[in-house]
Amino acid sequence: MNDDDGTQGGTLDHTLGHTLGRAPGGTAPLRLLTAVAVGVFALLGAQTLRMQVFDPAVPASMRAGIPRVDAIPAPRGLITDRTGTVVASNVPRYRIALVPGELPKDAAARVEVLQRIAAVTRIPAVDLYEAATTGLALVDPHAPVVVRDRVSGLDAILFRAALADVPAARVEVTASRTYDPTGALAHVLGYVGALPADRAAALVAEGYPLDARIGLAGVEARYEQALRGTPGRRLVIADPTGRVLREAGVEPATPGANVVLSIDARLQRATAAALQRGMDRGLSVARTNTGQARPAPAAGGAAAVVDVRTGELLAMVSLPSYDPNLFDGAGDAGAHADALARIFADPARPLVDRTYMEVHAPGSIFKPLVALAALEEGVATPSTRIFSGGAISVRDEYRPDVYYTFRDWMAHGDLDLIGAIARSSDVYFYELAGGYSEDGRVLFRGLGADRLSRWARAAGLGRRTGIDLPGEAAGLVPDTRWKERTVGDPWVLGDTYTYGIGQGYLTTSPIQMAMLTAAIANGGDLLVPHVVRGVEVRGTFTATPTRITARLPGSAANYEVVRRGMAAAAAPAGTANTGAPAGVPIGGKTGTAEFGQAYPDGQYDTHGWYIGFAPYERPQIAVAVYLEYGVGQTHAGPVAREILEEYLRLDGGLSNPNPSSTSRALR
Repeated sequence: MNDDDGTQGGTLDHTLGHTLGRAPGGTAPLRLLTAVAVGVFALLGAQTLRMQVFDPAVPASMRAGIPRVDAIPAPRGLITDRTGTVVASNVPRYRIALVPGELPKDAAARVEVLQRIAAVTRIPAVDLYEAATTGLALVDPHAPVVVRDRVSGLDAILFRAALADVPAARVEVTASRTYDPTGALAHVLGYVGALPADRAAALVAEGYPLDARIGLAGVEARYEQALRGTPGRRLVIADPTGRVLREAGVEPATPGANVVLSIDARLQRATAAALQRGMDRGLSVARTNTGQARPAPAAGGAAAVVDVRTGELLAMVSLPSYDPNLFDGAGDAGAHADALARIFADPARPLVDRTYMEVHAPGSIFKPLVALAALEEGVATPSTRIFSGGAISVRDEYRPDVYYTFRDWMAHGDLDLIGAIARSSDVYFYELAGGYSEDGRVLFRGLGADRLSRWARAAGLGRRTGIDLPGEAAGLVPDTRWKERTVGDPWVLGDTYTYGIGQGYLTTSPIQMAMLTAAIANGGDLLVPHVVRGVEVRGTFTATPTRITARLPGSAANYEVVRRGMAAAAAPAGTANTGAPAGVPIGGKTGTAEFGQAYPDGQYDTHGWYIGFAPYERPQIAVAVYLEYGVGQTHAGPVAREILEEYLRLDGGLSNPNPSSTSRALR
């Protein structure tokens, strides 16, 4: 019952308990509780009538009152998922505020008023004095300064009654934002908080009061203008102590718009659960106790599910997550301060959304793009065969007596292009990217680094996707000039080989790889991903339009070859078979990318990746999974399978093949 972080809440609860004839901390019958509340308000009304009408505390010459304009906060719009489930809403929150400009001018009288407020609220008088003479009080003495937040409803009633004839003291009700505390939607939704100090002046100029709450992350920040609404104004007549005598006019506030996510909350939670299991399994491959000074491994991961026809994100999860309710300050202040301190100190960086704010080497999930580029550039055909004996050796370009070995993950033998995608042969893609020469003779001419870079950029890599969330990272598409300019060394053949298997200098985000997978599935349309399906203003819904930023070049025949390779990879004999749901053909591709500091044996930790689209015929969704630690086939693949299976279980999962319909598979 006590929401307060001070001692007064307990005192009031104790007193109220005896009033109701129960021990402190017990539960009174609802009708008795209601009777007490009604009685308190009746007493308050009588006291107000006595003070303002029968026994006013101001001279007759001042009874006409002083006009004042009070702001009326606008209710913040709701946020729902695509099914209408509310995932961010408003709850009432009570607080005690002090208006310094309404305190008596006489010093002794001011001290007496502050002591009266302290006696009622148990807020130290010295704290009240500081609030009345520093900070916001110096900027705008008539702006309320919050001196105690998180007051319970019953305490607010009693405080208001006790402070009815005390100038400058107010008991206010405001709206507090509330979210699902599990954190499954935390990164998408973001949170609200106080005006940032470095933006306060500009925001006040835009019409925000100094004590306003504003979206600071996620959808709350990106759609702040729609969600905030328009504050109203109330013209009141007040006496010299600040008490309202009457209302002279009102301009109502306009509530904020409701924002409808493209996210399905059920799929989101299932994705979060599957991702957590994958992270736990993947962390098992991270080494410890190696005798090296290196930070302890911290589990992290991301997963995205996108409609390949519209760019709508049906699920987007980053882990670890956090409770966004902590940032609006409702609840126990001390506990919240401790929880926030833990979030900021966490080496796993839970505030970072790994789906689009971080970039890493994609590993072998980059190979389908290399295959498409090779087909389109005439470097290879579907029947091009390359032998993998488990490794390839090349001579140093500057020291002919030095050879370098580039290993495959196994000896695959003779493969065509579809087989190379299915088996994820590194040697095959080394040669597609960099070619192969022996004794000065060119045996196979590859794409080359700069041509491969042009295709990577054409696929949307190295630039932001335009997702409707703040803080997106662009990633890096390297080329020969970039290395010379940035690293100071010339580009060498080994750079091209590692480039061809998605490692080296190349970095991408999970959302970029999800959108590339969607483009492979839909035949080349690079869509702009979005988490907001539309905005509803007073019953009128405006949908977020489908936007295509570019088209990834490629013939229908060559796209089909790449898709067939990914279907073979997801088949029982393929390397991506762990991501395939039972009974539904899909296209898939695994990736395992080395990162970090080498161990004494020359091995590295690895990221685990998986991309896929489903179903194979007439694709609807694309999936991208990233694990901070893990192996693509072993750890990331099962995560993708769980996500796809949950999608198929949802109502209408495969029932809406029409990409132009607004009634999607997940309503």
